[in-house]
Amino acid sequence: MNEHIVSSFDDVMSELSSELIRMGALVREQLIGALKALKRRDENLAKRIRKNDKQVDAINDDIEERVMSILALRQPLAVDLRETIAALKIARELERIGDLARNTAKRSRVIIEQEPLEGMEEIFKMGYVAVKIVEDVMQAFENHDVEKAIEVWNADEEIDEYCNTVFTQLLSGMMIDNSNINACSQMTFVAKNLERVGDHATNIAESINYVLTGDKIEERRPKGDKTSSTIVKI
Repeated sequence: MNEHIVSSFDDVMSELSSELIRMGALVREQLIGALKALKRRDENLAKRIRKNDKQVDAINDDIEERVMSILALRQPLAVDLRETIAALKIARELERIGDLARNTAKRSRVIIEQEPLEGMEEIFKMGYVAVKIVEDVMQAFENHDVEKAIEVWNADEEIDEYCNTVFTQLLSGMMIDNSNINACSQMTFVAKNLERVGDHATNIAESINYVLTGDKIEERRPKGDKTSSTIVKI
């Protein structure tokens, strides 16, 4: 293949990777901002987080256009094809994480109107584990680090355990005192949002592993989310 064509393709893929890294950083900041808005009970910050989601969507649209152009004009094969398709998948996972950050900021409006609820501290602990997982998976992407990607793939169980704890606390609280039932309900949605952030991060980790090794992770991902069968003891 012509050396100039190879160099040109490398430049295109480098630009695509840079866009994904920029998108990952923005999504991380969105997630942190949503958690800060909830912790500081700051509705103005929550509004900014909801509004900023359009930036994430715009980057996702740009990446989709770049990928479609690469597939149509350059017809990549083998590793290059895997990397191109993975970029599209990763962008979509990041876009969904951005949506979850926006949704968390949206639900904070009801929560901050009430007194701090039991389970709030676990929400913040869970949230910052989610932020760390997003950070780690984007580092794995940027550094082509398959071992780091596998670590992220295995780390999601910690978020699930926090989610189980939060659900149990909130549901028990609602059974004892239903005066805060609306705020507690919103908190359960926030917990599920953060749990799903972990799911999307592990999907990114799987894509990274596939690009770098050519193999899919065959073993079942450890999953500790038991909220669909949570039993509340009264």
